[in-house]
Amino acid sequence: MKWTPLITGLALIAVALPAAPAAATGQVTQAVSATGTDTIDWRACGEEPGAECGALAVPVDWAKPDGPRISLNMTRRKATGQRVGTLFYNPGGPGAGAAYLVRNWSQYYFSEELRERFDIVGIDPRGVAGSGQIQCGKAVHDPAVTQFPETRWEYDRLVAHNRAVGVSCGPLIGHVDTGSVARDFDAVRAALGEEQISYLGRSYGSMLGTEYARRFPDRVRAMALDGIVDHGMSSRQMVRDAAEAVEDGFDRFGEWCERTEECELHGRSVPQVWDALMRKAEKTPIPVTGGRPLTAEELRYAAYVMLTLAPEFNGDLARGIVQAEQGDAEILGQMRTEALDNSAMTSAYRAVLCQDIDPGTNGFSQLRAWARDAVRRAPHMRGTSEFWDMTTGCLGWPVQPSNPQRPVRITQVPPVLLVGNTHDPATPLVWAKSLARGIKGSQVLTYDGDGHTAYLRNACATGSVDRYLISGTLPVPGMVCR
Repeated sequence: MKWTPLITGLALIAVALPAAPAAATGQVTQAVSATGTDTIDWRACGEEPGAECGALAVPVDWAKPDGPRISLNMTRRKATGQRVGTLFYNPGGPGAGAAYLVRNWSQYYFSEELRERFDIVGIDPRGVAGSGQIQCGKAVHDPAVTQFPETRWEYDRLVAHNRAVGVSCGPLIGHVDTGSVARDFDAVRAALGEEQISYLGRSYGSMLGTEYARRFPDRVRAMALDGIVDHGMSSRQMVRDAAEAVEDGFDRFGEWCERTEECELHGRSVPQVWDALMRKAEKTPIPVTGGRPLTAEELRYAAYVMLTLAPEFNGDLARGIVQAEQGDAEILGQMRTEALDNSAMTSAYRAVLCQDIDPGTNGFSQLRAWARDAVRRAPHMRGTSEFWDMTTGCLGWPVQPSNPQRPVRITQVPPVLLVGNTHDPATPLVWAKSLARGIKGSQVLTYDGDGHTAYLRNACATGSVDRYLISGTLPVPGMVCR
């Protein structure tokens, strides 16, 4: 089974998302809804009982409401019992569509309680999956272009590569910021005839939820965010915190192997094995059966992806390291393919985040200083993280960020539940705590465990989120799920 990559929060189930329709290439079109009005024409679809598919046309540029429009693809799964209201869902990414998951996989993404009490609506954000999928003509990641440049020439090559990627993506890349997506979601709310909606967002979905609450606080009934990205933080702070979180995840993996006989690295020093493998890959990329060799940077990123799935994938990571050590990085190569070579996912991921993230670096010298600091904080993973990827990946992007980081100050929204894991390699717990300071009345629920996001990973966290979304009852302040 395939895992939809990056900060999707899909830690317990792996799915293969369908390819975007041939016409959905990120080009701006004069798309209209099925009815030609601001209503949604629902039709039965998918494998889930009660699932309906629909579409709604919204302006490409919300500053020009009478201009070209784009069609949002969505699925609604109706409540099977006593209905509380409508629950919007975003699984993260950005680049992961929600409509397909709600249509065919809802039993893996929502508890029975939520499926019973809510009409669950999954919307593919603009530029993603069925909503005008962005498909860049040039690969986002090129193994010949390092994201950790050590020379001015390497830095200039990275910037030129990023610019070329952006130019190849089409005109929609200037209109896929999270602020525009929040406007889209509110248009869907209005078309549904709902005065308020409840919301569950995981990983990047926490950025979207924060933006929705900032713009439309009175239209929120309840909001639960799991795996928090604090969009009020600078890129510098994100890079620092993420480097430490990934290194912590690696250390936890090593400790697991030390105490677990089933680990194929049991009885050996995981850090020593890993560092030796990295030195080898720095000289000569590791061969992969049926694919191109893996560079050291790619090996570290593939391992990072698997750490976000810990502890469920710890055994696979250990097996993958042993394979690579023996000269065939097949397992890690498969993860590289999913996380870095998935063109539709990575195209949307890069386009969205380069509208939301200001790299914040002032040229090569400053980036080198950041890199040295990241290596000090993460000697084994050497600063590898998604936030390093997005910071360096947006250098030279042809469109300036329209929704960059800024302080979060939200005071009029109902209490928001923020969920964070003590050992989350992708979104560290400190981000949930920092965002809580920016949302008046919000509360942090801590899951003392590994991996990325807690909902459906831990019964205590799942039950707490469900109770809050259904009844509005927050957990006891300071509550920790073990």
